[in-house]
Amino acid sequence: MTTTQIDHLIEQHSGDRSALVAILQDVQRQEGYLPKKTLSALSEKLDVPLSRLFAMATFYRSFSLVPTGRNHVCVCMGTACHVRGAQQVLDRLENVLGVKPGVTTRDRRFTLETVRCLGCCSIGPVVRVGGETLGRVKQDKVEGILKRFQ
Repeated sequence: MTTTQIDHLIEQHSGDRSALVAILQDVQRQEGYLPKKTLSALSEKLDVPLSRLFAMATFYRSFSLVPTGRNHVCVCMGTACHVRGAQQVLDRLENVLGVKPGVTTRDRRFTLETVRCLGCCSIGPVVRVGGETLGRVKQDKVEGILKRFQ
């Protein structure tokens, strides 16, 4: 983010330090992650220790300190999904995307993640892509699903 963009973002939140989470969410939304350079600028402009911003960035799972993909592919590995073939779906996603869970593709189109439960046990295996929840996913459907989100 440019200095002007950071200043504008701070203005949107009235320079209020109690809005740190909201400010970080805005940065995450715009950048796809929280760049160290932006965090340093926010620290200086808001007079908040950089360590506090890093603590917040690492505490909340929704924040990332490394670039993430435009689309988050989240595979449920809970018991119900696991027994219905989630591991095979994950294996196929890893193969097609060329990354392991927790990693972003080089083109930054996708970040692959796993979770313990998405709360959709009756339609497992479940994959969530870009906020859309897909149920009864089979490994032979993986390529078609990814094409929809390119």
